[in-house]
Amino acid sequence: MDGMTASASPLKRRLMIAAGFACLLLGALGILIPVLPTTPFLLLAAGLFLRSSTRLYQWITAHRVFGPFILNYRLYRA
Repeated sequence: MDGMTASASPLKRRLMIAAGFACLLLGALGILIPVLPTTPFLLLAAGLFLRSSTRLYQWITAHRVFGPFILNYRLYRA
């Protein structure tokens, strides 16, 4: 089931994945637009992916651009 929690329905899983991609898009825009925060949106996307799809969570944490934001927060809380 690709890392999905046992209690999550398929609709809930799809909604969390869609919300994760929306947060990922906002985080990517935050890299380009200085007023928009980057890290909170990427952390939210990672959390949504963690609860809905292990594959997507591993992808975002290993990504060459987005991964360091998440890794720095996990290691240093900064």
